[in-house]
Amino acid sequence: MSGIAVLALVTACDSSDDTPIALPPPGPAPNPAVTITIDDLTYSDLPTITPGAVVTVVNHDQVRHSVTSRRPGLFDKQVEAGQTITFKAPVEIGSHPFYCRYHAFMEGWFSIRQRQ
Repeated sequence: MSGIAVLALVTACDSSDDTPIALPPPGPAPNPAVTITIDDLTYSDLPTITPGAVVTVVNHDQVRHSVTSRRPGLFDKQVEAGQTITFKAPVEIGSHPFYCRYHAFMEGWFSIRQRQ
């Protein structure tokens, strides 16, 4: 009977744990605020951002542009020539592609992830 108790104790004290450790994704921490610059009909590259990050769009072109989500209704912001606007990024984790509804070849995306 005491052999069974010892076996149970050894099993209970086994320190091996097969649960994987969650590591943060590689790369820099996501930013809580970001600026998109529009120059020569091109969006600037964007770093990874946090959910609901503050997005500032600066339009250096002489024409109107938009930052319009490929997913209808998520976001659609217009920025006039030479103007600056600010809005909140989506809160949903993942990649959110966008385009300019006036110049459909202009494309970009938000990469949104939690801060670690």
